[in-house]
Amino acid sequence: MFWLNIVMIKHHDWIPRALRHLLANSIFFYLYHDVNRTLSYNYSETLNFNYMKKLYTFSAALLAAFALTAQVNVTYQVDITDYLAEGNILGENGMRIGGNFTDQGATVAGSAMPNWSPSDGACALTDLGNNVWSITVTYDNASIGNEQLYKYVNNDWGAPGVANEGGDLSNIGADGCGLDDGAGNINRMFLIPSSDVTVGPVCWEQCSGCGGVSSLEELVSVQNMMVGPNPTQDVVTFTFDLDRNAMVNISLFDILGSKVEEISDGQMTVGQHVIVYDAEKLANGTYFYRMQAASAVTTGKLIKH
Repeated sequence: MFWLNIVMIKHHDWIPRALRHLLANSIFFYLYHDVNRTLSYNYSETLNFNYMKKLYTFSAALLAAFALTAQVNVTYQVDITDYLAEGNILGENGMRIGGNFTDQGATVAGSAMPNWSPSDGACALTDLGNNVWSITVTYDNASIGNEQLYKYVNNDWGAPGVANEGGDLSNIGADGCGLDDGAGNINRMFLIPSSDVTVGPVCWEQCSGCGGVSSLEELVSVQNMMVGPNPTQDVVTFTFDLDRNAMVNISLFDILGSKVEEISDGQMTVGQHVIVYDAEKLANGTYFYRMQAASAVTTGKLIKH
């Protein structure tokens, strides 16, 4: 039983490899060095109740500590090729990002990100070359499924001679990757997923890559996405339209970010698709689904009653 628990811990995919080994080895060390007991390595031997109690208490504490610190990384990338071609000049502080990052508990390399303050050092993007700029933002599990609002900024708000995203001529709102805040500003919008992902590179003021195509792969539009009934007791139906052929993956995750099941994975053709999933076997609680069609990612909550 003791060995079985260690093996199970070492094969939990949602726990980073280094932590899996540390957790398993720590349990072994904890039990082995108990001066009041003797532990046999023989597979046929069984641990008494006190040892099992220690094992589960100690492992539960370590797993709980990990759950509180589990994280997801989102890499935001913008391509300013077209922006510069229009005669705009890059500011001395380079590309920045502004958004409601504090509200989401976001960090960059361990530094907390502020709300809507692109001049802060934590909001600086890195030049990857070829006019593509990037930043990787870290969120904890409590932020999964939340709405991240943001926009890319040249240098800083209102810097002389530069423009910022989200103005009257922006395509962000019309193309479906942003929202108008009602005050004349259009912000990009992204639902924080349960696993690491890269958003972009997108073209300045666009939802797609420069030239209308992502530099990674041709952009796919997922339309009319519906998931229901939600909450559900048994069957859930995923309905959506694709505007072109694409590889599509739909996966389900628990609140700790561990993949529960891969609902669908394969090539799908243009048109409407209906995926029926039997959720009756799921324990009651909150889950998160993630659908990826080529580079397009859609996430949301699924509740099982």
